Amino acid sequence: MSPASRRILVYWLLLLIPALGVGLGAIVLLRREQARLADRAAYADEARRAAVTARVRLIAENVELLVGDVENGLLDLLAADPAGDADGLLDRLEKSNPLVRTAFRCAPDGAVLRPAPDQANDDGRGFLRRFGARLRESPPWRNAAATSLPNYTAPGSAPLQRQVAAKKEADEYRARQQVAANVSKVQSARRDVQALAKSSYADAARSESGRAAPDRMSSGSVLERPGSGVAASARPVEPQAEEQDYRLSGASAAYSVDDKETLNLGERRGWLPLRVDGRLHLLGWVRPAGAAGVRGVELELAALISRLGGALPGEISGEEGYALRDEQGRVLHQAGAVARAASPTITVPLAQDLLPGWDVVAFVPAATGDGAENGGIFLVSSLLVGIFVAAIVAGGSLLLWQARRSEAEAAQKTSFVANVSHEFKTPLTTIRLYAELLEQGRVRDAAQSGEYLRTIGRETQRLARLVGNALDFSRLEQGRKKYAREPLDLRAELVRLLDTQAPRLAEAGLTLKRDLPAGPHAATTDRDAFEQIVLNLLDNAAKYGAAGGEVTVELAGRPAGGAVVRVLDRGPGVPPEHRDRIFEKFHRVDDTLTAEKTGAGLGLSIARQLARGLGGELRHLPRDGGGASFVLELP
Repeated sequence: MSPASRRILVYWLLLLIPALGVGLGAIVLLRREQARLADRAAYADEARRAAVTARVRLIAENVELLVGDVENGLLDLLAADPAGDADGLLDRLEKSNPLVRTAFRCAPDGAVLRPAPDQANDDGRGFLRRFGARLRESPPWRNAAATSLPNYTAPGSAPLQRQVAAKKEADEYRARQQVAANVSKVQSARRDVQALAKSSYADAARSESGRAAPDRMSSGSVLERPGSGVAASARPVEPQAEEQDYRLSGASAAYSVDDKETLNLGERRGWLPLRVDGRLHLLGWVRPAGAAGVRGVELELAALISRLGGALPGEISGEEGYALRDEQGRVLHQAGAVARAASPTITVPLAQDLLPGWDVVAFVPAATGDGAENGGIFLVSSLLVGIFVAAIVAGGSLLLWQARRSEAEAAQKTSFVANVSHEFKTPLTTIRLYAELLEQGRVRDAAQSGEYLRTIGRETQRLARLVGNALDFSRLEQGRKKYAREPLDLRAELVRLLDTQAPRLAEAGLTLKRDLPAGPHAATTDRDAFEQIVLNLLDNAAKYGAAGGEVTVELAGRPAGGAVVRVLDRGPGVPPEHRDRIFEKFHRVDDTLTAEKTGAGLGLSIARQLARGLGGELRHLPRDGGGASFVLELP
């Protein structure tokens, strides 16, 4: 490898290595940024799911609170008058309370005493058909333990630890306006249900007794038991306390230790969820202390369901959706976007002792393609970085290639100047020597004097060709070559040129053969350019094909019009490694000054450029049997 090539290689490596370093560094940074964005998206999605899960649990607790309020309120009404008219109490509940579907009374062994089979209406007969045998076979109060105040918790209420945990969750989200509005809505719904569960009975009691009963039915109200004078709640709960935290309020979801005076330790009560005919039914019963019979109600599930919608949030952010579903998966209430055909993202079942099989579900849309979007950004960024690096490498490579080409051209021009100087010097030296000999009269023989004069003439023509090639090359390089096209008889022109060059070819040891048409062959072309092309081809044959002993010039027409001129020799031909480069300027097979064949490496390059300037082409083909063939095509 030459020093110039090594220098160019070093330059290229100095350009390539930093460019690749910049590209790889950018890719690494993009990878890190993509990982950071992916982690942030995963964290945001996890936080979102956690918030939705907390909200679903809050909704489930609100539903349980509402159902517990209804159930406890109805049981309180059933236990309000242990020694009074039980049938009258049940009649009033059945007629006036929309939450009661059927009121019943049973014997301790489970036999249904009310509704009586011979006096029951359609609802009563339906109740007997559904639950009569079930209550006789397995009365739920038979094995029920008596209520103990210190550890009694009504159905639907939460243990203290669960209440504290729920309070902590509520505290975390209470600062958000949306959750605060939802909690306020649930509180209002609870007060409405409590009032509905108790006020209907109070209204009916007032209408029958004709006396005004206390009617403070909101949270903290006192419901007086008819005929007993004992209040259902010994201490009213302050509304402000309930507004502050509804979970730890004095609502009827749980009994406090202060209620000991109002609760008979022998009383039993409970709720029995049953699934009959594929539908859920809720039976509530109370066995007052000292009483022989059991009172109960069948809850009107449709009325309860209509009031559970208040437990769902009223304000939904984004595309979230929440729904309350029954045991068959049917959506009873929904808030937000609920995809009924899709599987829920989060599911929280309700308490089995309240609404078995029911659950609260949340539908959260999948992540909005952050991963794919980040991947697309990384791909586009990587492509941009790759294009940037490729542009740097390509631009630098182009500059280096241009520098190498310029360096090669500079070397060729240096060689050209040296060769041209050598070419000029040889004929000039010969002309000067023979001219001086003739001038000094040293040549006495007339024949020798004539030979000297002919040599001077040939060297002058040679010098003229060299000058002409140099001038033509300069004009072609600068784009200033002009062509004077005119009708021309190519056969006559070739005959004239070959007659002029025959002695020179003979001196080179070549036999000139002509294969020309018999008649004229006209074409429109530039006379000087055509002559210059043919002379350069003959000069090339004289230099490199003399060993073959012959040169053939052919002229033929083209099917599409125009002419084809072929110059063929039987020399060694062009080596395969030089066949694609022989028409390059300054290119010579042997470019040393001591080469056997002199020349500047411009003849074939000028000949092809002139041919293309005339609208034709000059090509080289290996000749069958050895030698070279140059084909000039003219339009």
